[in-house]
Amino acid sequence: MNGINYTNQLLDYRNNLQETGMSPVATPVQTDERGLTFSDYMGDAFSKLEDKVTVMDQDTKNVITGGETDLAQVMIHMTEAQLMLQTATQIRNKCLEAYNDVKNMQF
Repeated sequence: MNGINYTNQLLDYRNNLQETGMSPVATPVQTDERGLTFSDYMGDAFSKLEDKVTVMDQDTKNVITGGETDLAQVMIHMTEAQLMLQTATQIRNKCLEAYNDVKNMQF
């Protein structure tokens, strides 16, 4: 269940930015052809990740208590949640790396 801690940390970070009034996206904000910003995409990705982890947790509880009989479907949900969490972690790492590169540039 180590993956759940990463999800909670990412969500806490997002909430802290919102509470302090800091925006993770600098102005002016660029949008795509549908009018969505990078922040919109990230928020949607966090919501989907949270949904997958919730489904995985519920399926795991059902298997332990004997309520779920389709073990294959439970394993599929667990793998989906794990892959989404790993992807989110890699995206976070790439964003931090890009931020550090920009921060270290000499003007």
